[in-house]
Amino acid sequence: MLSTHLFFQFLRFGIIGLLAALTHYALAMLLIHQKMNIAVANLLGFLTAFWVSYFGHRIFTFNVVQISHRQTLPKFIIVAVTGFVFNETMLIALHHFTPYPISILLIITIIVTALFTFFLNRIFAFKP
Repeated sequence: MLSTHLFFQFLRFGIIGLLAALTHYALAMLLIHQKMNIAVANLLGFLTAFWVSYFGHRIFTFNVVQISHRQTLPKFIIVAVTGFVFNETMLIALHHFTPYPISILLIITIIVTALFTFFLNRIFAFKP
């Protein structure tokens, strides 16, 4: 059973993750509709959502404002880049091997990546 603290931390992670995911999705889809390459549009969506995610998790989810950016940002970058490579690989593979529309595939990859990165952030990037 989840502790109350972990439950609410995961809930806060979900809120920030949703804001970052909406940022990522909206920008990527806007760029794709403007005929930008899928991988490039996804990268730009990710980079924009990165900052929403970093500051949201640092301040709201894990509340580690007492720890310097010098300590948290490099580890968050490692988690984010790992998450992005995971996301990008999954998106391109699903797009290549399945008949589903890119809008659905992007939602799937963002959700799966969010679950993966919650645990990496909790045990590595924002661990006090």
